Amino acid sequence: MSTLRIYFSGSWRDATSPCPWALCDESGAVLQSGNDPLASLPKGKECIGIVAPDRVLSISVKPPSGSRRRWQTALPFVAEEHTLPDPEENHVIPGPALADGRMMLAIVDKPWLKRIVEACRTVSLPLRQMTPEIFMPLLAPSAWTLVWDGCNGFVRTGAASGMALDSGDAHTAPLALRLSLNSAHAAPPKKIEVRFPQHVPEAQRTVPQWDGLSTTLAAEPAWDWRRAPIPSDALNLLWGDFAPRAKISEWWPKFRPLALILLAALAVETVGANVEWGMLAQEKKSLARDMERSFRSAFGESSMIVNAPLQMQRNLAELRHSAGLPDEGDFLPLLDAAAPTLASLPADSVRGLHYDSARLDVDLKLPRSSDFQDLRQRLQNKGLGVQLGDIHDTGNGAEGRLTLMPGDSR
Repeated sequence: MSTLRIYFSGSWRDATSPCPWALCDESGAVLQSGNDPLASLPKGKECIGIVAPDRVLSISVKPPSGSRRRWQTALPFVAEEHTLPDPEENHVIPGPALADGRMMLAIVDKPWLKRIVEACRTVSLPLRQMTPEIFMPLLAPSAWTLVWDGCNGFVRTGAASGMALDSGDAHTAPLALRLSLNSAHAAPPKKIEVRFPQHVPEAQRTVPQWDGLSTTLAAEPAWDWRRAPIPSDALNLLWGDFAPRAKISEWWPKFRPLALILLAALAVETVGANVEWGMLAQEKKSLARDMERSFRSAFGESSMIVNAPLQMQRNLAELRHSAGLPDEGDFLPLLDAAAPTLASLPADSVRGLHYDSARLDVDLKLPRSSDFQDLRQRLQNKGLGVQLGDIHDTGNGAEGRLTLMPGDSR
């Protein structure tokens, strides 16, 4: 996947300011490059901002106590004595811890950084990382890396430490470099690797002859921020209030095993449910065929069947009546089955009876609404089918209707 690198120099002011940029492939090869305002840059690419050395200040301090959330609030005040602006105008990013217990901090002008983020968002550039150029050059063991164009440059002195350098020439070392070497007397570098920017002509890439340095200078390959690999542990200035939202590609690997397990469980559950449903459907069809065969065996092969169980019940009732026998769906058998339970109710509980087509409706008034559920359960225990209608609270009790049917009609 190609990546768009955008260089934000100290002179960048707003969206109209031209920016050096480079579109690089996965191997770091430059596909396109230019120097244009943000709106003119290629769209739809992952964007990485490269921040000029003179826009980043690195310091070491004693880390604040408390949780990470408290850090975010306290860091601008911890760095206050090292900066001129008010703490609210400093965006401070925590770096790695040092052997002496101190912590490296990177400080950037907060309003300036905010303008960059908003400008990129306005022109739909997905800026997800901003790396200081000062922390990009590789560091050899016990060495510093100096990027020098003959007049100006910067030096990287540690994983998250370095500085922009003031003016110098072929014979005079920058004052900031001398002071840094003097302050590093406890662990001075054994050498300083000098790298010239890509735009410096080959003929001018001569290692400076600076007298009075406590270490030697060694020539290294040219420096090009467009092609330089970005260390995996490089500080991302988009921290805290500027942190981008997490992408699916970032959290998906963590949840992928769980998602696969859930998907497999869902698939097994779905297959199992479908198999069970198919077996029950087949069993239902088999029972329906058996009932139809029994019905035709009893009432003739030419009988029209719509609902075999219901038709069988009605035909049996007609046969009983024609033989002078009562059916369990008649009024008296239904009333006889329910009478013992109804007789146990308080006096005047039964307000009316209505019978029609094997259904006995009983209008009741009971002390509480819950009594209807209890009564329903007791009648069902007697083998009756019971339907409970609407229950109305009358203030001094509850009124409702129970519909009683033969037990096989439930």
